[in-house]
Amino acid sequence: MIIYTGLKGDLPVQLHFAAVAEEAEVSAEHLRAEVTWLVEHEFLALDGHVGGVARVWVNPSVAFLPGTDPRVAAARHEFPYFDIAKGGMSADDPVIIHPYEREFWDAVYAAQQDLFESPPVFKRCPAHA
Repeated sequence: MIIYTGLKGDLPVQLHFAAVAEEAEVSAEHLRAEVTWLVEHEFLALDGHVGGVARVWVNPSVAFLPGTDPRVAAARHEFPYFDIAKGGMSADDPVIIHPYEREFWDAVYAAQQDLFESPPVFKRCPAHA
């Protein structure tokens, strides 16, 4: 969540491992391991890592800012689209992973354009306070 709340438009999040690890009350090594897992599973993409700071791109099917076109970020790193299966968590495979296809992301955007342009804001979420 700390990474996602650092989103600013269609820019990468500047992840300062030591500072974020301290904020999350975990070791920097633990944070690096979690980020590595998120990258391997295509929730995030890393673009450079120098001096304890990394540029992190977030898969827009996981998090995005209002007014940000998810197709641009998806194309940049060929992010897959994560979808919830019918039946949700009770389904045999609760998450469906659609490999990156430009046409699929175009269809997702067309079907959910209002959500991408003006998503609901959750007043109790600390990131939106």
